[in-house]
Amino acid sequence: MRIVKALAGSALLCGLAACASLPDPERGRIGIPTFANGEEIDAYIAAQRRARKAFYKRLRKAGAPDDRIIVTGARAEEVSITNVQEAGVDEGGIVKATGEHLVILRRGKVYVARYADGALEKVSSIDAFPPSDPNPDDTWYDEMLLSGDTVTVIGYSYGGGATEISRFRLSDAGALSYLDTYYLSSYDYYSSRNYATRMIDGELFTYSPGEFDEDWREDLPQLERRLEDGTRERVEVTLKVEDIGLSAAQLEPVAPFATHLHTFTRCDVFAPQLTCSARAVLGTRSAEYYFSREAAYLWTEEGRQTFRRYGGDNEDRERHVLYRIPFGGSETEAIRVSGAPVDQFSFHEDEETDSLFVLTAGDFTFSGTPWFGLTMWDSEFSDGPSALVQIPLGELGNGAGILSPARFRPLPSPGGWRVQNRFVGRHLLYGGGDYDDEGETPQLYVTPLDAPWVQRIDLPHGVSRLDRLGADGVAVGQDGERRLGFSAIELNASSGSAKLGSTSLLPAADEGENRSQAFFWRPDPSDPDSGNGVMALPVDKELENSNFEFLGSATAMAFLARDNGELTQIGELGTYPDEWALAQAEKLEALDEEGECQASCVDWYGNARPIFIGERIFALMGDQLVEGRIEAGVMREIKRINFAR
Repeated sequence: MRIVKALAGSALLCGLAACASLPDPERGRIGIPTFANGEEIDAYIAAQRRARKAFYKRLRKAGAPDDRIIVTGARAEEVSITNVQEAGVDEGGIVKATGEHLVILRRGKVYVARYADGALEKVSSIDAFPPSDPNPDDTWYDEMLLSGDTVTVIGYSYGGGATEISRFRLSDAGALSYLDTYYLSSYDYYSSRNYATRMIDGELFTYSPGEFDEDWREDLPQLERRLEDGTRERVEVTLKVEDIGLSAAQLEPVAPFATHLHTFTRCDVFAPQLTCSARAVLGTRSAEYYFSREAAYLWTEEGRQTFRRYGGDNEDRERHVLYRIPFGGSETEAIRVSGAPVDQFSFHEDEETDSLFVLTAGDFTFSGTPWFGLTMWDSEFSDGPSALVQIPLGELGNGAGILSPARFRPLPSPGGWRVQNRFVGRHLLYGGGDYDDEGETPQLYVTPLDAPWVQRIDLPHGVSRLDRLGADGVAVGQDGERRLGFSAIELNASSGSAKLGSTSLLPAADEGENRSQAFFWRPDPSDPDSGNGVMALPVDKELENSNFEFLGSATAMAFLARDNGELTQIGELGTYPDEWALAQAEKLEALDEEGECQASCVDWYGNARPIFIGERIFALMGDQLVEGRIEAGVMREIKRINFAR
């Protein structure tokens, strides 16, 4: 049911000719208001334009400098080998596995290597871009997903201003054949920490942001199929007007800066022709998203653009909005919140309490001005007062309600910009430090979800990564002597307490990857609940520039074992350049017309991953795939191939 009312007599919403018609925020539905037709959208955008004009007029009267007004713009049978945030929610990555093959996405190509029956050999390769594409370098191919015999490669096409989705068929013998390519109109989705796609129960879910202004009819997310001659034909408008929603608080009064559309698209990758449906919500360009098995969540600015930021009074207190977009037939719901999550790992949907827990790190500050930034690299620079927020899902509704301050549990600030956080069981772990100075803040905070207290755990090193060791946690980071430390954090599920466990320090090393998937923990197959197992992480032994960990600078894969609580270094699998690889590297560095790389020549998502399949252990290191074996407690290399040959 949709009830639309005319807001007559309002100076903000009515022009000289007639009054604008907007969705009714009090229409009695459980979920957020949605638009009934294009005329409602036109009326809303016109009302936003008038509200922005009034806002800027107030700024001029307050004497705020124009340069402080910033509007942001854009830029087969599976084997689980990906370190994911949520069980059953596979994330787009650079390597996936079937029962017999590894599928690898690397510099614009998809490679297949066979590992079954003790083998390790290259089987096939194919361009990640469509055949006869004259401009493959227009697109960055970042993520890949595998379901059944369908390989789906995700990239962002800067030439086409769209998310590019290509499908390939993987045969039983490991041969790849190109199927088709589709384009989903979008802004650049790239994030230094998050992933744009998920695979849940064989369905592809994609997040894509876009602008929402007077040209919305042209910019509405749509799906186009690439034809053999390179032209495109529209398959469908994946997002219908009635599936665009907004928080009720963005209606009365209209939020002038909620000018971006955040779309969550769901596709059937097994259909002969890709078929998709979508839902979208309004907010600003700044947003963070999280997927559970049941829903997608989006935390974004409400779009009120507070006057107090620019020297005015505090009458327009800034609030943000949390949306919950369910995967079933239920309505999208929302609630007004404050603060900002660090990244997607700041979220945890908790079945026991039917709540969403979120770590917030305040509204960020830049040059003394409050600033909410959750796009591209912004997760790397979070700061401010921290809180653990519990949001009962039953309190979400049309978005007019405000989450009670009692739901915010104040926490100590980690004292650095590079905040890391992870939910492990019924505990939240968080900490951080500035780049190259993590060793100056060698501590970690742990708080149980079910008790209102916090523990500070002093570490022998800083924190640049947090992850799970089964029921326990692990903190990784450098110390003051440039050693890379690994510390187990032992968590007591009954009491909620935590303590520092064993620590191991790797000399002259730093992380070689910052992506969450670069870490992997394999519990002891004979006793998965014992807490024993093996972990692996790409490391950099050259220590030239810490910023390269964003793009992949690993020189080795380090392995550590945990046995009866004790962490022990068991060795490394290293990469080394052979003559062919050196020649390729020289060509790539030149990037001239003779170069071998046609697309995605920079590893935005890194190039190194540990791979555990049963008893077998592999390390993906650039173009090399190395197999190792633990013998007498030491990791030894037994096979190596260069799959790009």
